[in-house]
Amino acid sequence: MQHWTMMVCPHDTAKNPERWFVFAQYLSQNIALETDSGLSVRFQQSLDFAEFQTGMAAADLIYANPQHALQLAEKHGFMPVARAGNLYDEAVIVTCAECDAQLADVQQASVSTVTSMLVTQVALKSLARQDVAPAELLPAATWMVVVQSIYRGDTRFGILYKDFYAGMSALSRKQIKVLSETQEHSVYHCFMLAPQHMDSLDAVRRTLLGMAEDSRGGSILAELGMDDLLAMQPAELDAIRELRR
Repeated sequence: MQHWTMMVCPHDTAKNPERWFVFAQYLSQNIALETDSGLSVRFQQSLDFAEFQTGMAAADLIYANPQHALQLAEKHGFMPVARAGNLYDEAVIVTCAECDAQLADVQQASVSTVTSMLVTQVALKSLARQDVAPAELLPAATWMVVVQSIYRGDTRFGILYKDFYAGMSALSRKQIKVLSETQEHSVYHCFMLAPQHMDSLDAVRRTLLGMAEDSRGGSILAELGMDDLLAMQPAELDAIRELRR
């Protein structure tokens, strides 16, 4: 029997990680049927991004954010398999709740953000379309550091990953005000398969793409906020790669 390790971007396991254990169990049962061989897929949860980044190259199947997907493809030979058809990485541009500010005030202002995350580029692209260009980006280690810098008054504006903002407590969200939300639909998380399993690529893809049509698979996807899964090809990473430049 083959034993695969599946890792998932920590942002997607911060709440209700048990959903991914069920997802891995489903893959174990259904990829095995596709390949007519024994397979056990084990979900390995990462406590934080440092742990995830350290171990991701050794995993067999990964649900990765856009920048990690590029790293896995370019440095380790991973292949994109599928992505959710309804989920995209978007950003919100925020200020403090009591700040009398509009989006136009971001023009030539200092903005705190996690500069290493591609969603920052998504936000800048959206701002540029509205003729708004910050004077500088203030690098933050995490999205929470961005929020804290606004709480403290160290900076007036920030860029946040939309999913992070949505996951904040209601009390925390009350302390910041959203000035704009991107609708770029340009980058997304995706499933990446390790190069040593290319002989199973079609079987893995068929299993993932068929989940929405299966009653149990559809329920599992719904728990993850996914309507369905769409096939991905290597060329689809080019748009993400272009945004990084």
